[in-house]
Amino acid sequence: MKLLGILNKDDHREYGICYVNMRADGSSSINGNMSDILITKPGLLPEIQGAAFVLRASLDQDLEVGNILAFSESDVILRVDAEEAPSLWKLSVQQGGFISVSSDIQMWKPLHVGILTVSDKASQGLREDTAGPALAKAVSRIGGIVEKQYILPDEQSEIEKLLCKWVDEADLHVILVTGGTGLSSRDVTPEALESIADKIIPGIGEFMRSRTVYYTPRSILSRGLAVTRKKSLIIAVPGSQTGAEECFEAVAPVIRHGVEILRDWEKECGHKK
Repeated sequence: MKLLGILNKDDHREYGICYVNMRADGSSSINGNMSDILITKPGLLPEIQGAAFVLRASLDQDLEVGNILAFSESDVILRVDAEEAPSLWKLSVQQGGFISVSSDIQMWKPLHVGILTVSDKASQGLREDTAGPALAKAVSRIGGIVEKQYILPDEQSEIEKLLCKWVDEADLHVILVTGGTGLSSRDVTPEALESIADKIIPGIGEFMRSRTVYYTPRSILSRGLAVTRKKSLIIAVPGSQTGAEECFEAVAPVIRHGVEILRDWEKECGHKK
């Protein structure tokens, strides 16, 4: 689909380009001002209360709450939060940036994500977990919604049990595991993933190391990897916040496509423009 127009409902001005962002309180803003962001079909302008910018797009089907709108020419990610009226939906900003008229928009299904931190000290409250929350924030850029988040000690059996539960019962699309990928005797995350895996994906671990070696040569000592179990993609990254963020950043562009293949979504909305 394409973005055909951006209308400021208050002054009825049409904009060719706008900057959208999420404020600290979670509300949306456009061009620095707090405002609702709505989307509708061409030729429709339902009655709207309060400050709002209305995006008009060439929608070929109705949106559903939870759908993710990704702007191809920028990194902007918007989420459909509610249907305000027939053919009028309220959006929230998941990742900010500039949007412009004539931009292509992809409609994605949301990815249901689990974040597992593996750390003896964090599980005992002796160290603050910063990597888990950082990953929880980062997944919004791929249309992820965090459904599960937990901290476990470096115990292989506990890791295996929780991952199986998240896959077999919660049916999470993506699970990110941070920690336990090093060389110490307590680092058992790779062994846990391999023991429950249907398939191992060598390229993800290889690419994470090849990209992060530019930041620190020690990254080649990490045993980060990715596996599948049933229709879930599980990725293990380092336990430090910096290492976790850098590894996720490296492979983020392929995570959604991997899930689409596992879930047989390839011909669905994730590839429509």
